[in-house]
Formats: sequence, structure tokens, C-alpha cells
Amino acid sequence: MLKLLAGLLVAVTLFFLLGVVSLIRSSFDWKLWPTIRRARREVKKLARQRCPNAKVFSFGATDIDPRHLAIWITANTDEQRDRLRQDSILHQQFRDALLQAGYPPAAVPLVGFVFESQETVDRDFGGNWYYATK
Repeated sequence: MLKLLAGLLVAVTLFFLLGVVSLIRSSFDWKLWPTIRRARREVKKLARQRCPNAKVFSFGATDIDPRHLAIWITANTDEQRDRLRQDSILHQQFRDALLQAGYPPAAVPLVGFVFESQETVDRDFGGNWYYATK
């Protein structure tokens, strides 16, 4: 009887763990992460050619659809941000970087690029980037 209960406990535990693993795997689109990282690195290189202190981060619901990606390019000042924002050649280079990194071509025109400065975040959001991204 004890062996039967132990076997049942092992089976239930295994079933639970497999369900959790399956849920985690289906909740995240892990296969796009390396592509997004490669694209971010290239976007940062391109942005730093025009603004040496530029930084880049990204987020989005790419597990739902790859078009739900936002790439943020940050600068120290509003003037630097505005220069980056107005550079249409740079925007096309960013999209080319996504394609070269292997991002799904149909999603590339829909990926958002956002430009913001630390100066604005300090002034308007008390220095909190979390609130600035909302």
C-alpha cells in the first residue's frame, strides 16, 4: 500500500512539473531573444556613431507577435535625443539591423523605435524610467 501511495505521489509530482515547464515554454518566445539581442547591439553601435553615450533597451509582447517589439534609444540630453529622432537615415539603418539580425521581415516595419533622454525622464518622471515607458 505504501509503495502504491509513493508511486502515486511521484506520478502527480511529475505531472505537475511537466505542466509547469510546458506553461513556461509556451509563455515565452525564447527563440527571438538571441535575434533581439543581436539587433539591439547593432542599433546601439549605429546610435553611438551619432551620440557616443546612447544606450538601448527593448521590451514587448513578441511571444504574441514579433511586431510587438519596442526598442528604446536613450541619450543624456533632449538635444541629443532630438537629433537621433530626426535622423531618417538612422531609422532605416535600425530596420536594416533588425533584418540582418534575422528578425521576421513582415514584423520589421511595425517594430517601434522610441527616443528619450535622461534629461526628460529626470524632469518629467522624477528620474524613473519605469514611469517614462508607460
